[in-house]
Amino acid sequence: MRGGTSQNARRSWLDPRVFATLRSRTLQTTVYLVGHGVTDWHREGKLAGQRDVALNDEGIAQGQAAAAKLGSIAVAEVLSSPLLRALQTAEIIGQRFGIEVARDPRLTDIRVGQWEGMTYEQISASEDYRRFLADPEGERIPGGERLDEVRRRAVAAIEQCLGDNQSGDGIAVVSHPGVIRLLIAHYMGGPLTSFHRIHIGPGAVSALGFPGDGTAPALLAVNASCDLSQIGHRGELP
Repeated sequence: MRGGTSQNARRSWLDPRVFATLRSRTLQTTVYLVGHGVTDWHREGKLAGQRDVALNDEGIAQGQAAAAKLGSIAVAEVLSSPLLRALQTAEIIGQRFGIEVARDPRLTDIRVGQWEGMTYEQISASEDYRRFLADPEGERIPGGERLDEVRRRAVAAIEQCLGDNQSGDGIAVVSHPGVIRLLIAHYMGGPLTSFHRIHIGPGAVSALGFPGDGTAPALLAVNASCDLSQIGHRGELP
């Protein structure tokens, strides 16, 4: 009896359906959200929005630092916003891994309409901005997007990326601080209004862990300064 039970158990482990189920429960895909480096516009205090502004020397160095930080992990894909400052950052990372960068317009920066090219001081002094601060979920940026519109397109890009990469290897996604903050707020189940409370530095790496069984993702790191190879599995952090 005991021998027969053991044999059946061994057979069940060999069943591809059982193996696939067990693998889906343990396999995790980690999405590394990388903020692009800085540009001259950032140093001048201007809001770039969807204007195509290139990295400056400091921004290139920040991209190189992000690539070095990611160098200790397995990366299967590098995905980027098509805007130049993000694409340049992504290409530095892609070169590190020998991976061609894929572009996804859904990861592009927030369309800020009339605010594009204005300084932060000019924007913060406007009545439009005060209305936006009072109701960031309901208020549309003048000539631009609602936060929920940005969230929906960015989440769709991540979900497609996860569907296309089921190996459990890491995925580097290079985007913009506002978009990354909205993604973190979304996957943590918080209101979009909380996105202002999340700080994403230039060239910073944050990480979300997505279990293969479809359960809720884990926030593994924000602006990580640790060895990224230590955060790839949910059970490693308290």
